[in-house]
Amino acid sequence: MGVSSQDLFAVEFRDVPGKGVVAAGGLKFQDDEQSLRRRYGVVLQSVSLEVLLGEAALWVLWPSTIAIWAFPLLLWRLSIDIAVLAAIGLFLAVQIAHMMFYRRWLNYAVFVLANRALQVVVYAGCAALFWSDGAPRKAIAAGVWLAVMATGVAQVIFVVPFLPLLKSFFNPRPADQALQNVARYRGRQRQTAGGRSG
Repeated sequence: MGVSSQDLFAVEFRDVPGKGVVAAGGLKFQDDEQSLRRRYGVVLQSVSLEVLLGEAALWVLWPSTIAIWAFPLLLWRLSIDIAVLAAIGLFLAVQIAHMMFYRRWLNYAVFVLANRALQVVVYAGCAALFWSDGAPRKAIAAGVWLAVMATGVAQVIFVVPFLPLLKSFFNPRPADQALQNVARYRGRQRQTAGGRSG
């Protein structure tokens, strides 16, 4: 499926029979394209499915992005084990909080902050500082943390054990919850715009 919108957040996606929609980058949504178009039909009158999926895919990156940027600061002030625990706690707190709402302007921030090249450059600089400061273990810990967070391993390690708890508060999985929140946000925007023009 090609991207039909010029929107910054629009992504390509493919419909995988029996498995749902998979957006570029590998994020999977539970429903297939036809089901999504039925469910969000009203919203899709003013915004494309590519944009909705793209905004949801970016929003899902917030927990790992916050944890990536916070970890060097935590590591600078704390021991490795305490920094890791604090970063995991922050990751889980953001994971829960970001499932409750959506704001498009925040996605512009994550669009920049989730850039892997930027993260690698910053982490390389931090690792060099730790190394020159006589803390090679912290330099190594920073590299391992970035690898774990950037590859999505963190979602499996940290989120999967808490899925039953998350499901008791949120019915869909994180990606589907994000998509639902994006659609609600876009729906409210559409109503507001309609009210102004009426």
